[in-house]
Amino acid sequence: MVGDPLRHHGDASFFLCRELIPGFLNGITGEYVTPKGYFVDEAEAEDFDKAFPHKERMVLPGQIF
Repeated sequence: MVGDPLRHHGDASFFLCRELIPGFLNGITGEYVTPKGYFVDEAEAEDFDKAFPHKERMVLPGQIF
């Protein structure tokens, strides 16, 4: 199944997968939807962080976000 496009939520044909067991995905269809937990409300996160001792925020080399 290498190179066969699946759909990302909406229309994004770049989402690919590869079967580890030949035939395992036969007949499987669907659409990927990013889980709600992947989205962070920054204000909510800041309030959550206030419950912990203060630590200096750092941005390190190679850090994505």
